[in-house]
Amino acid sequence: MPSASQTPEPHNGAGGGGAWSRHRRLPKVGIALAIFFVLVGVALTVHLHYDVFVPGEAPDAGSLIHINGPVQRRAGSIHLTTVGVYYGVRLPQLIAAWFDSTAQVVSEAAYPNVPGQEVLAMDQSQRNATLAAFAELGKSNLPSSGALIATIQPGTPAAQPGYLQPGDVITSADRHPITMPDQLGPIVQTHKAGQPVRLEVVRDTTASTCPTPTKTLTLDVPVVQNPQNTSTRIIGVSVEPHFVLPVDVCINAGNIEGPSAGLSWALEIVNQLGPNDLTRGRVIADTGTMDEKGTVGEIGGVAQKEIGAERQGATIFLVPKTQVAEAKSAAAARHSKMRIVGVSTLHEAAQVLSAP
Repeated sequence: MPSASQTPEPHNGAGGGGAWSRHRRLPKVGIALAIFFVLVGVALTVHLHYDVFVPGEAPDAGSLIHINGPVQRRAGSIHLTTVGVYYGVRLPQLIAAWFDSTAQVVSEAAYPNVPGQEVLAMDQSQRNATLAAFAELGKSNLPSSGALIATIQPGTPAAQPGYLQPGDVITSADRHPITMPDQLGPIVQTHKAGQPVRLEVVRDTTASTCPTPTKTLTLDVPVVQNPQNTSTRIIGVSVEPHFVLPVDVCINAGNIEGPSAGLSWALEIVNQLGPNDLTRGRVIADTGTMDEKGTVGEIGGVAQKEIGAERQGATIFLVPKTQVAEAKSAAAARHSKMRIVGVSTLHEAAQVLSAP
């Protein structure tokens, strides 16, 4: 009869069999933990295809505009409204935005983050707003002193370092004076692809003073074949008239980008130079793009801008007419008593602010 010490041990149960099965489970636990930490790391580091809008600041447009001439000092203020944008957020930011009533989650495809695009849009909005403001003041037939470069086509020689920049003003091509954009194209066509056209260019040197100091450059810019029409040549720029203003207007937007401050710039210029006080001691906020004819266009993040306007203490908020319902809905959700008015033109906005 075998002794108790010689009895075979079971594979599962008490004694050594239990210790053996626990050792078998330890690797599975380790693998599960490793997978968990990898997933956490991915959630914390991988950018998702979503952006998040949050309410931004509402600075006084008057503090960002300098007019080199006599202006009217007003008691009130006109504020542009902004949106803080977080591009390609990570999962924790996305979850936080879903639980934040002031935030908005949007598809990355709806608002693509193209490097430099929003800066160019801001520059264009300033030029459009300035022209629209002077037209509102009765000064619409302004002379042009050159061809202003609005954009440069990527991949062309003009886009290479040492050549042209957005904002440059072309004043001559091959020693022929250039005062309007349509004078540039025919001169470019006289060159074969690969040949340079000699340009005289006026470039701003700093934005810290008004009028902005400039320097004149002579640049030999190679001509290339137009990929959209191989029978023509281009240098790779889009140009518009460089209008000579009655007084110098300088706008320093700082780190604010995009086109949606156009209405603010135009109203502030009209308020400073026009005969009527548009503010009359009030805090006014607005948002809307602006073309050179004074048309107000739609913007993004109107709900967040409504919040920014309210936080600034605005009593009236001007928005594009097509987005007034969205702005009023956002205000109603917060029980705001701020007056919201939709406008479609600069002239209409000035009339609203001038009404008793």
